[in-house]
Amino acid sequence: MSQGRVVVVTGASGHLGRAIARMCAGRGYSVAVHYRSNEDAARDVVDSIEQSGGVAAAFPADLGAASDPDVATRLIDDVVNCWGRVDGLVHCSAMQSLQPFDELLDSDWQAMWEANFLAATRISRAALAVMAPGGSIVTISSVEASAAFANHAHYAASKAALESFTRSLAREIGPRGMRANCVAPGLIAREGLEQDWPQGWSWWSEVAPSGRPVSQEEVAGVVSFLLSSQASGINGAVIPVDGGWSASARTTF
Repeated sequence: MSQGRVVVVTGASGHLGRAIARMCAGRGYSVAVHYRSNEDAARDVVDSIEQSGGVAAAFPADLGAASDPDVATRLIDDVVNCWGRVDGLVHCSAMQSLQPFDELLDSDWQAMWEANFLAATRISRAALAVMAPGGSIVTISSVEASAAFANHAHYAASKAALESFTRSLAREIGPRGMRANCVAPGLIAREGLEQDWPQGWSWWSEVAPSGRPVSQEEVAGVVSFLLSSQASGINGAVIPVDGGWSASARTTF
């Protein structure tokens, strides 16, 4: 049973989710490392947190499974059974694919909607059922929610819906002493990205005022701040973490 704060990080076996989980653990949270299918990656995250003196455990769940409406409730129940409470939720799990609009089928739209939007509503509802005043929810969107990229219509639409949901959620839970905010990252650096996508890396570095993609740790730092009591005056915000890209005319002169 935990006497400290507990945060659930969905998608914590992925690149950004891993950084968020580690950052939260470093700031004193017991971290529920959620994963859908990559158990080995989730175990690696737990091991790295424990090796650094933190507390973590892995929890599997397919939050995008429309056929299992109770999946999010079971996940939160498992966390409460482990540590006795949930104080924060970071919804980081998502899917992304590139596909021209005229090739998108209804099934493609539905899969994206389930993974990127309905999963967030399910896990938020389950977490709020056990959160006390002071609890905080952070969703992870993208600059694509408000900036158009070709072949990303279904992804961008799902992230725009997530931002609107987060703002509305803040209005509802604010009177209960809880907060909901959203972080919208730009291009996030990861190992091998510059080699895998040199054109994208070069373009972003030219047009972003900071002159580079942001790091996973920079995004994670904003997320962990929003979870904390230091951010108690921030509610219903969508905060870009993109090195100034969204505030720029995105020109090279």
